[in-house]
Amino acid sequence: MLLLWFKRLIVTLLVVIGMTVVALAGWIWQPYDTEAWRVRLPVAGGVQVRVVPLLMLATSAPGRWLLDRQAFNIHHGDIQLSDENGLRVRCRQCWIEAKSVSDQPIVLPMVELWLQMDQDHIHGNLSVGEQQPLFKIDFSGKVSMRSLKLTWELPQTPLQALLKPLQPHSQVIRDAMVSGSLSASGTLRWPKQEWSAQPQLNAMAVSGLNISAATTLPIQYDCPLLDEHKHPENMQWVSYDKLGRWLPVATIIAEDAEFKHHPGFVIAQMQHLLGKESTDKQVGGSTITQQLAKYMFTNGERTWKRKVEELLYAVQLESALTKTDILELYLNTVDLGPSLCGAHAASRYYFDLAPDKLNPIQAAWLAGIISNPHRAWKKQYIQQQPDLKRAEDILHFMPRSARKEPGSLNFRPVKAAG
Repeated sequence: MLLLWFKRLIVTLLVVIGMTVVALAGWIWQPYDTEAWRVRLPVAGGVQVRVVPLLMLATSAPGRWLLDRQAFNIHHGDIQLSDENGLRVRCRQCWIEAKSVSDQPIVLPMVELWLQMDQDHIHGNLSVGEQQPLFKIDFSGKVSMRSLKLTWELPQTPLQALLKPLQPHSQVIRDAMVSGSLSASGTLRWPKQEWSAQPQLNAMAVSGLNISAATTLPIQYDCPLLDEHKHPENMQWVSYDKLGRWLPVATIIAEDAEFKHHPGFVIAQMQHLLGKESTDKQVGGSTITQQLAKYMFTNGERTWKRKVEELLYAVQLESALTKTDILELYLNTVDLGPSLCGAHAASRYYFDLAPDKLNPIQAAWLAGIISNPHRAWKKQYIQQQPDLKRAEDILHFMPRSARKEPGSLNFRPVKAAG
């Protein structure tokens, strides 16, 4: 009789355990919830399950007890789990594929994620680095079956530490000696992959980069745009005093209103760039000094690695040159149309004038096409249908004497331009 009751007890326990497993599996899988945030598991043919139930189970006391000291290998590194009054996930030799940063994976010796959940609230931190973290980000927020909404904060952290993971991917970042610190805060929404960031740079300084091409006379610049077979205008260097009264003014208004006051970068501009909704989107937007760095030192790829390199060059250029020097360099190297490198070639090609002979509206038009010079060349110059709205907007902020006598555009005839 006792044996019979024991068998019944075992069967009952097995049934309960089986039903619990099935219930949990159904809760996690729930195929009828078509709007849920899901992730594909590397089991059962890659079944997609809901993320939030997995998080709730993994961070619960029974879940942490089951996962404690578990270890396994995945495609992105060696994973170790532990129960530390919350779930801690350690990834050794963890690599991240970020094409917007580098063609090669970014390898991090150690990444640690610690998190706790209390109903729909979640908080924790993410740290990068082995014995002493290079940096650490704290986060908190709410989670639902549909999404995760977090606020995050990076405390003041040395810039050199933040740049270290990128050093294997860039000779420029390896060579740069960077001082100063960065703090930041922002938001993150997943799985929409939307985020915002508000960075604050403190006492940033850069040395160690080779900027002799821009600081040693004669300036060493071989314009990559120049094609003598397409246009007869050869590149000719023009000193600042020969650039005229209006073109430098119009260029600052069009491209970098804070040029005379910033240290090579504008923090509000960085906030905008770091708030892009997706890493797959191309990045743009920069100061005149950063654009100069692109023309003279980087390959112009629209990636985050290139933006970091340009920032480093820009800060060092600002410490080595005057604002007048930088503007002269910029206006002699800027792309102003097919094979039109610099202000001299563009002024001659579009107006058959030297830069110092341009009237205010001509200078404003030329400065206004810098953002998209090849389109302006085709749509406005070749078709002889100038769009003056952008030029007039720039003219509005130029000195009163320019607004009083703006002059006429007077394009050079297309046929005569060859």
